[in-house]
Amino acid sequence: MQSLPPSPSAFTDFNLAPALLEGLAELNFTEPTAVQTLVLPAALDGQDVAGQAPTGSGKTAAYGLAALSQIELETNGMQALVLVPTRELALQVRDALKALGKHLPNLRIAAYYGGHAMRDETKDLEKQQAPQVVVATPGRFLDHLERRSIIPNQLKVLVLDEADKLLELGFQEEMATIISRLPRRRQTLLFSATMPEKVLQLVRANLTRPRVMNAGGAEASTLPASLTLRGHVVAAADQKPAALFHLLNQPDAGRALVFANTRDRVEELTRFLRGRGVAAEALHGKMMQPERDKAMLKLRNGSATVLVATDVAARGLDVTELDTVVQFDAPEQADTFQHRAGRTARAGAEGTAHLLVTAPEQAKLQNWPAAAPVLWAALRPPSLPPAGPKAPRPSTVTLHVSAGKSDKISRHDLVGAFVGVGGLEREAVGRIEVFDYYSFVAVPEGQVQAVLQNMRGAKVKNKKVKVTLVR
Repeated sequence: MQSLPPSPSAFTDFNLAPALLEGLAELNFTEPTAVQTLVLPAALDGQDVAGQAPTGSGKTAAYGLAALSQIELETNGMQALVLVPTRELALQVRDALKALGKHLPNLRIAAYYGGHAMRDETKDLEKQQAPQVVVATPGRFLDHLERRSIIPNQLKVLVLDEADKLLELGFQEEMATIISRLPRRRQTLLFSATMPEKVLQLVRANLTRPRVMNAGGAEASTLPASLTLRGHVVAAADQKPAALFHLLNQPDAGRALVFANTRDRVEELTRFLRGRGVAAEALHGKMMQPERDKAMLKLRNGSATVLVATDVAARGLDVTELDTVVQFDAPEQADTFQHRAGRTARAGAEGTAHLLVTAPEQAKLQNWPAAAPVLWAALRPPSLPPAGPKAPRPSTVTLHVSAGKSDKISRHDLVGAFVGVGGLEREAVGRIEVFDYYSFVAVPEGQVQAVLQNMRGAKVKNKKVKVTLVR
């Protein structure tokens, strides 16, 4: 039997360009994760890879480093394509790849997704050199293929990220059409948290002699050791709202993500929590992209403490320092349970994932190996306080600025404007997030009216902007 080569213990053990190593160092990525150790040697060698890896395992850097290593920086046109299931994940992956490739000269990375006008993306493609790396949802990318605003004849690498969710959301037909129009001579990298038969069929149909690797499958071991799983059994389903309120008011609840199975339930729970003094926001698939961005940003910058979401909307959710997850509605499948629970306790941080269930729901979940570590206990929630007339006033509020990356606006530009024109102290400017066509800035609630007045008619980088309160 041929002995296996020693596992790389540092990124310098891989044949990576110095510019990529510099990007890794700035991100404080010192040692490769398990999935990176498994995937990178084969991917850098040009082989097709089918990898089973959970959320938070480092798979984006694994395929990102492999793809960026093949980009010809002086060549104009798409050379790598990453297909993802949701708009949120498209933005998250784009930003992660930009950070990895920060020191590669002339590197251009773009994200294309539904939820805003197609003409904005087409105009960007027309007025500048085409990106070498495209991250996109299947529907929007197919639109670009149909309009010929993107020509894929220089493609070298195709990445199918979260393949199980791509199929679950019904993108089979779009992906088949897209792949049929791509060059046959290419490398394909596929990653999925689970490997059901549909994903295996996708592998067999589109990958050439793939290396199949498992860096953590759909078992309990894929959940981090720093995660505490608690199951709360209530006597009846109508006790769940009171139980939820009780859990969110515990001293260690911090920032929380609450999962519900339907859009209507998300809206219902958001209203319920707001009426009892909880700064809650909703997130579901019926919301337009700017509304989604606002909801997630409020959780990240402290304008909200709770985000109530459906599974689809929360896929790819990028919120660090998330302390608590509550599964208000019982998940239908074991992988859904894992995806939800795995949103907290990321990168070694501690977190708690709660399950609110009735006795029949508990009986079902206890049969799942992934739920074996759950600590079960009966919960009789205390009485609810009466509903109040208004939602709470958080100490931090969010302002919308009508300019973004397409206007060459940076975080530094916004800090300068809010200090120099808005009248804030530098330390009072909170979290800033810059999107393609707009930005968000967090400011203290007590100073918001003065800031809005000062920023009326203001310019940022010689562009007149409109600053409004996000409600």
